[in-house]
Formats: sequence, structure tokens, C-alpha cells
Amino acid sequence: MKAVFYELPAEFIEKLKKIYPGSFPKVFESFLHRREETFRINYLKTDLPHLKEDLDREGIRYRELHWPKGSFILRSKSADFKKSSLYIDGKIYMQNISSMIPPILLDPRRGESILDLCAAPGAKTSQIASLGGRDIELVAVEKLEIRYQKLLATLRIQGLRDLVKARLADGMSAGKEYPGYFDKVLVDAPCSGEALFYLRDPKTFKPWNQKRVNGLSHTQKVLIYSGICALKAGGELIYSTCTFSPEENEEVVDWALRKFEDMRLMPIDLPVPNKVRGLTSWEGKRFSKDLNLAIRILPNECMEGFFLARLKKA
Repeated sequence: MKAVFYELPAEFIEKLKKIYPGSFPKVFESFLHRREETFRINYLKTDLPHLKEDLDREGIRYRELHWPKGSFILRSKSADFKKSSLYIDGKIYMQNISSMIPPILLDPRRGESILDLCAAPGAKTSQIASLGGRDIELVAVEKLEIRYQKLLATLRIQGLRDLVKARLADGMSAGKEYPGYFDKVLVDAPCSGEALFYLRDPKTFKPWNQKRVNGLSHTQKVLIYSGICALKAGGELIYSTCTFSPEENEEVVDWALRKFEDMRLMPIDLPVPNKVRGLTSWEGKRFSKDLNLAIRILPNECMEGFFLARLKKA
């Protein structure tokens, strides 16, 4: 059957050319293909030697990645993999490699209090728990009931219901409820999802327009404000999205830096070649020069496009 491809909005294409003048062809090509399916270990239920033994015993074909540690490219059919005991028992979690980076940057440590501000469906929440172990305090907030139920399902399968305090609440109010409380905060903000556009599925990009991007930018600013208010002195916040628009990325972080004089951007060191520095200006608007410490992940065969910023409170 001949593949049918739909057209992306012309306004979006022109915008993308400005964001990535040297990488546009490669970024655009990412909209033609689905990413390879990847998964990671749940350290709370198994370890790497036993996981690989179980994968081999169940006939799951995979390729282990050098980074992130404990991550794999799935070579078997996804439908078969989801029938395996490893999947059903929550010893693994299917997750894109780019999506695994925010919890890695957060670097959860024993005894820390951590807030996941926009937690559903629970991919990053469960990864924070997997990396941090059972001696952390982890609060996961989700505003929408249907997504909250997905979060609870993930926590149950991953064996985290007794570890994670899940709350059906608006993340915008977390700063008032937990002023200066958390050692670390993750704001994986709701976004326009431009890195997930797929030309064979118009539903992925049909809602896109600049007005929606601007509206999301406002929401993201309120969320990062709340996250910073919930952060204690010396604490760190990771801000991330799976979108390309600077209004949802650098502009949000720049706004936060201007709003909070005690916040500063920190370097991000990632052992991947497909990354570029954050923008320091957009459409005539200048951002803090420190925005070049933020990172944009360029999409490839197994990584979605992503934006990452690491902030520290003095």
C-alpha cells in the first residue's frame, strides 16, 4: 500500500527553518518516520544482568545502548514485547531516549525531596524513582483526572504506589502549597509537541497554530514560576519540552531568569552528538546569553526532538 503523507502548516515549516537554518532538512526528515522503540530498566524491580537474562529467556530481541545506562532499542515486535512478563510485571518501561534525559539530569539522590510538577502518564516519575531508590521523597502532581488515572496505573505496574505521593492537583498551585520545600523539581511542561509530528498522521499536527503556541507559553511560565517557588535554596530545577518553538523553550526560561534574580542556568553535559545550544535571541527578542547553556536535542532514529534547561537557586 502506498504511503500517504500530509502537509505540515506552512507557517510551522517557515518557523522551523529559522530555528534550525543549518539542520532543517534533517529535522524535517524526522517527521517522515516513527522513532525506533526504546525501553529502560526499572532498577527497583531488577538489575541489568538479570534483566538481560530474562530478555534472552523470553526471546526478546534488543540492542543495549551505551548511554543512557540501562536503556535498549527494541528489535522484537512491540505487541509481542507487551505480552512478556517483563513488561507486565513492570521490570521495564517503554520510553523514548530523549524523554529519559530529564530524570538523568535531575540526578535524584538518597534523602532528597523531589517534585514532578506535570507527572502523567508517569514515565519520568517512575524513572526518578528507579534512579533515586526508595530513600527519596517523591511527589507527583497531575491536574487532569483521566491523566491522573494513567499516572496511578503506571505507578502500580512499576511498584511505586507506596513510594510516590501522587496528587490530583494543579501544578500551578504547588509553589504556594510547598514553598521552598523541594531539593529538586522537574517541570516537563505541557507543550505543542512539535517533535512528535508525523506526516502520515495529521492528528499529530492538526491542532498546531501560533496562537496555541503563545497560549502554552503563558501556561509554561506559570508552571515554572510555581516550580521555582517550591524549590529550596541550593535546589535544582529541570525544565523540558518535546517541542521546537522558542516561545515554549528559551522564552520561558528567560522569563524565569528575569523574574527570579536568585536563579541561574547551569551547564548540561550530554554524551550525544545530536545536540545544539539553546537560542539567545528569537524574532528580534534577545534572551539571556546564558541560554546557550540550555540544550536542544535534534531528532534522530531513536531520539525525539527535545529542549532541556537546568536551573539552580542560589
